[in-house]
Amino acid sequence: MRRFTLLALLVLMIAPQAEAKRRESPEEIERKTRHYAGWEFGAAARFDVLFYELNYMRITGEDAVRAYQTQAKFGGNIMLNAGYFLNNHWKLGIEAGAQIQYDKTVVVPIYATAHYYYGKRKNCLFNFLNMGTNILFDHGMRFGSTVAGGVGYRIQKPDAAHAYDIMVGYQALLLNPRPELPGDYSFSKNEVNRKRFNQGVFIGLGITF
Repeated sequence: MRRFTLLALLVLMIAPQAEAKRRESPEEIERKTRHYAGWEFGAAARFDVLFYELNYMRITGEDAVRAYQTQAKFGGNIMLNAGYFLNNHWKLGIEAGAQIQYDKTVVVPIYATAHYYYGKRKNCLFNFLNMGTNILFDHGMRFGSTVAGGVGYRIQKPDAAHAYDIMVGYQALLLNPRPELPGDYSFSKNEVNRKRFNQGVFIGLGITF
């Protein structure tokens, strides 16, 4: 009896949706079908959770020193983007913005992006991949590298000119911070090579036009 009741409830939930889908007119289907072409511009905000950090420092003629930090740390960024649709599925573009690290360090990521949108509807899943450089403002401009990727879902009303993107993903940053050497030493900062490698996950919300 319990199984029959659960089955009946499931049918009652699915039937109206199936009926509504059958009732869609060709015009309604066309309104919900995407026809992407040309340029698209947008902005996005992201919340970052850093779960791994490796500090690397090598002094000329000496061994490397490594320091690990694995406790969760938080940050965020704001990005502007521009992309061009090659067809209804592939979009290539560029993004740039400002990322605030857990230690209040400001990093400017600039990278190329690739998006792939699934299916034919305006509301759809997509994957993305970002690769490029980052600029750390630490007593001057210090360049590093950035890679990120993930999955998202696009929400767009049938007649709307804009769309909303919800994204989750992974990011890796290689930063080149200025060596911190308090005290007196027999070598100069020019003899020190310091790197900082960060890994983290993020969730973001974007809007495109």
